Amino acid sequence: MKRSFLPALLLFLPLLLPAQSRGSYFFENSLLRHKLNPAFAPQVSYISVPVFGSGSYDAASNIGLGNFVFPRYNATYTFLSDQVDADTFLNKLPQKDPYFNARFETDLLGGGMPVGKHGYATVSLSVVGSGNVVIPGELLRFAKLGRTLDTHRWDIEGLQGGFYRYASLAAGYSHDLGTVVEGLRLGGRVHLLVGLSAARAGIDRLSVRMEEDLFAAELRGAGNLSGYGYLLQDNFRWSSLGLRKLALSDIGLRGIGAAIDLGVEYRLPLDGFLESVNLSASVSDLGFIWYNRKARELSFNGDFAFAGFENLNRGNLPGLIDEVIDDLKEQASPEITDGRPFIYTLSPTIHAGAELPFYVLAFRMHAGLLYYHTVGRSNLMASYGISPFEWLNLGVNWTFLGPAGRFGFYAEFIPRKYVGLFFGMERASFKRNSKHYAIGNATDSFAFGVNVLFGK
Repeated sequence: MKRSFLPALLLFLPLLLPAQSRGSYFFENSLLRHKLNPAFAPQVSYISVPVFGSGSYDAASNIGLGNFVFPRYNATYTFLSDQVDADTFLNKLPQKDPYFNARFETDLLGGGMPVGKHGYATVSLSVVGSGNVVIPGELLRFAKLGRTLDTHRWDIEGLQGGFYRYASLAAGYSHDLGTVVEGLRLGGRVHLLVGLSAARAGIDRLSVRMEEDLFAAELRGAGNLSGYGYLLQDNFRWSSLGLRKLALSDIGLRGIGAAIDLGVEYRLPLDGFLESVNLSASVSDLGFIWYNRKARELSFNGDFAFAGFENLNRGNLPGLIDEVIDDLKEQASPEITDGRPFIYTLSPTIHAGAELPFYVLAFRMHAGLLYYHTVGRSNLMASYGISPFEWLNLGVNWTFLGPAGRFGFYAEFIPRKYVGLFFGMERASFKRNSKHYAIGNATDSFAFGVNVLFGK
């Protein structure tokens, strides 16, 4: 039995995995915040529980189901239904082209320990996956409006998507430079990357002509594959479900690469209610992967024209429709050939934070502001946290700049020894359908992890 799945499924698999939250960024005793800034150093030695020890998952989008599904008259209709007028649908579309980005990272193994009096070292073996899809708004307007306007030609550009998986063997080190500059700490991490699979494609041009007696379309695009194999039916035609089958095959090394992370932390000591001002910054994932094994190239180069409208009422309508659909499928199918190696450039992530720690009734608290830039988009998060005990962190945060405003919280149980736990999340839309898909903006981050601790 052939195993197959849709490319879009790769975007939702990360929801099943553990994750690390940005809500931990300002807790000085948080175990895994060095994932966000390699200058940060844990206060205990630790070993991550395989798979469930640590990770990260982030999804960013400017759309949700509410952009495409509308309740009407005690029923629910998609945006293509005649029950949903064009203005209602178009007014729900974002100003920028709809997009969805997702990234997850899960440690298979990991750990950290002090090195000397001023250093801390970490190692990890991780699996990373990322995906992105951009849907041109013009394509959605065409799907809804079609021939209802006087427009006879639609030129659509910018439809693209990519899915990547790779393994990362990383080693990090953080060092306190207080003997040189009081309050200064630097850190870095290097990654050896092994490409597992990659698939990307973009439609450079989709032109549609709609006239009185003619429907014509022109498709141009290109893409790359490595580590994926196509299981096609009927000599590169589409399956009977109307969906191209994309199957993972030949799991193994498909490429090699490297990346670095850099971080800095500076604590300006104060006297009084505020004990210090803590400033920090980092940049992560500065690197690339060279996919050079079993590389394939995709080429979309199809033309379709139908001028047989005068035959629609001559008794063979089902057969004519089947013929048109088959022709459309064939023209939209990519040509797959042996390709040259290609490079996937990682999307760097930038963090910059400012924190004001203070004590109230012997409880350590903080107020912080965190800017982070990832996948080409900027975010700004305000955070408040309290540590009522040395082994407990509780925090809430609100992101008010980015794809969507979202609320988050973070909780961490971190004794000096034995087992540490953390859980956190950020969510833009708490309203979900029966399958747990976001009705509002589908921007989310989740956190859960278990680690074994060995004391200071």
